[in-house]
Amino acid sequence: MLSKELEFTLNQAFKSAREKQHEFMTIEHLLLALLDNPAAAQVLRACG
Repeated sequence: MLSKELEFTLNQAFKSAREKQHEFMTIEHLLLALLDNPAAAQVLRACG
């Protein structure tokens, strides 16, 4: 079972890929969606 935040982030990544008419969701879509999640963005910033 996925957490609500993870499920939302994955859905945002899929939505972004569809809007750009990309055939697949890639790591770029996922990273952009993660940056929209304050908790995930904070972790990414802490990693440098």
